Amino acid sequence: MNTIKKIEKGLNVFSWIFCSVGIVALTFCVLVIVYDVFSRFILKSAVLGSGEYVSMAEVVLIFLGLAYTQHNHGLVHITFFMRKLPKLSPVIVWTINEWLGTAVVVLLTYASWLQTAVVKKLSLATTSLLIPLYPFHIIMTIGFFAYAVVQAFSAIKSTVGIFNEEVRQDLIANWPA
Repeated sequence: MNTIKKIEKGLNVFSWIFCSVGIVALTFCVLVIVYDVFSRFILKSAVLGSGEYVSMAEVVLIFLGLAYTQHNHGLVHITFFMRKLPKLSPVIVWTINEWLGTAVVVLLTYASWLQTAVVKKLSLATTSLLIPLYPFHIIMTIGFFAYAVVQAFSAIKSTVGIFNEEVRQDLIANWPA
């Protein structure tokens, strides 16, 4: 159990680093929107490309915040199998859910990585300001990878919980409602 707690603390730091960058991106979004509103009201003209700035900052915010949100049980958990397999132990069913979730996130990470290569090859950019999309696809891939790491740890912890009573009790205490 000590090893699991140490890994959880490490993942908390790992995910918080990504989340901190997302907080900066959120602050940037708010500042751009406020500046754009005042510019429209006072100067009677919009900020060129403000929507693109906000959209690109949202990519950073969303994808770098995934790992932190997952680590802190902030994402929606699909408990389809929890209701469909009632004859099995809830911990075993939860473990199946966690491993299926891990598989989906790993596939998303791989697809994002493949898409990044295509975006780089095609030199895609935004329409007004011609901001290259490639760096934001890299951020998306990094965010999915961090999410996959946290999700995989949840799946491993659930698997350990099948055999270890202390871990099982910790899992049950933190299950979503």
